[in-house]
Amino acid sequence: MLTKKEADKLIGLSGEARGMNIKIDLDYIFEKYGEKGIKKIEDRIVQLGYPVKYKEIEPMGFYPIGLEAIVLVSIKDVFNLNEKQAEEMGASVVKFSLFMKIFMKYLGSLALIANEVSKIWKEHYTMGKLIMPDFSGEKRYAIVREEDFKIHPVYCNIHKGYFIKIAQMAIKAPVVCQETKCMFEGDPYHEFLLTW
Repeated sequence: MLTKKEADKLIGLSGEARGMNIKIDLDYIFEKYGEKGIKKIEDRIVQLGYPVKYKEIEPMGFYPIGLEAIVLVSIKDVFNLNEKQAEEMGASVVKFSLFMKIFMKYLGSLALIANEVSKIWKEHYTMGKLIMPDFSGEKRYAIVREEDFKIHPVYCNIHKGYFIKIAQMAIKAPVVCQETKCMFEGDPYHEFLLTW
């Protein structure tokens, strides 16, 4: 369970996230648990000292990256999400994001996505970097790397689910994802291997 001290440390991190990131996470909770689920998260965040109201979040506004992390960890704690459930939540982001729906409609191939991932990342975060340094449709794999993004381990599973869903939409086949490098295990960046 996230403590007030840990929440204070997260809120002190430099960098910002778009409000749409937080809103989409809470959209998932609303769809799955309704108003009662949203209230549980809002109450938990108030206890930590960083109140945020679901209906007041400005999607295009920027919020401290730590606030997004506090929301994600609170969701994980309150609903006792395991790794697989956190991945499912990450995959749902694509479903709730109008931006991603439009993006996938026009850039539905891995080659086009590889060229655009850094731009997409910058639309959502003022810190870190996302790249796809290697992929092969023929050999059926892609590598996705997050650099300078050591926020909280909850992001590992959330982003894993997100990458799986995007790849599935692009290649129209089941995808397996493995985090092969993790900054929380001493690696210089997070790296995910997607295979199909």
